Amino acid sequence: MTLKEFEKVKIPVIEIFQSISGEGITAGNLVSFVRVAGCNLRCTWCDTKYSFPETGPGVKDMLPREILEELIELGSTEVICTGGEPLEPGKAKRYLPAYLAANDFSVVIETDGAVPVYSAGETDSFDIDLSDISYCMDIKCPGSGMSEHNLLENIIELTGDDELKFVVRDKADLDYALDIIDKYKDYLADEDIALNFSPVFGAIQPVEIVDFLKSHTEYFESNGLWPRLSLQIHKFVWPPHQRGV
Repeated sequence: MTLKEFEKVKIPVIEIFQSISGEGITAGNLVSFVRVAGCNLRCTWCDTKYSFPETGPGVKDMLPREILEELIELGSTEVICTGGEPLEPGKAKRYLPAYLAANDFSVVIETDGAVPVYSAGETDSFDIDLSDISYCMDIKCPGSGMSEHNLLENIIELTGDDELKFVVRDKADLDYALDIIDKYKDYLADEDIALNFSPVFGAIQPVEIVDFLKSHTEYFESNGLWPRLSLQIHKFVWPPHQRGV
C-alpha cells in the first residue's frame, strides 16, 4: 500500500490514550497508545477481548490524519501501536505504525508473532527505514492455545532495539519458551534482544518465573542472553481490568 492510498483509508480504532507503558523494556515510560481493532488470534488468557471484532460498538473508523491529530494533541512523541493485532496482512491498519513513524513519532509495535513483521521495501513509500520502528513481539506458548500459529522466522528479523515476549501461565509454558530461545540463542545473543517473561495475571506467581530464571542463570549467562521478568505494572497502578490506562 502506498502512502497516498493509505491516507484515504479509514482505520478501525478501539482507543487512543496516554499512559505509562505497562511492560517490556519501555515499562514506566510516558507514552501514547493506539489500539486498533481486529485480531487474528484468540488467546485463552487475552485481557483485551474487546478488541477482537473490527466493527461494532466501541470501534471508531478514523482516517490516518485524524489519528495523527489526536496523538499530537496528547503530546507524547513515543507511541505504542497495539490491538488486536496491528500488523494483520491485507489490512490498511498494518501501515499505521509506518505512517506514524513517517510523522516523527517513535513507534513500538506490539505484535502477536503470528503475522509477518515489515519486509524490506514494504514501507518504502512511507519514506522510513525499518530501523525507525521497534517490535515487542510475542511468542505464543501452549497455554495460550495459539502456539501453532507462531511465525518463528520473524525472530531473525528482529534487532537490538526489539524484544521478545513470552506470556506464561505454568511450568510447561516456561519450558516451551526456553526451548524456543535455545533454537535461536546465537542470533538473540548477537542482536542483544531482550527476552521478557510475563505472567498470565492471576495464573502464575511472578516468584515462580524468577525462580525458573535463577535456576537457568548459568545457561543464560554462558550464552549471552538477556532474560527479564516483565510484570504488567498498569494492573498494579489501576484495577486490573480498567481500560484506557
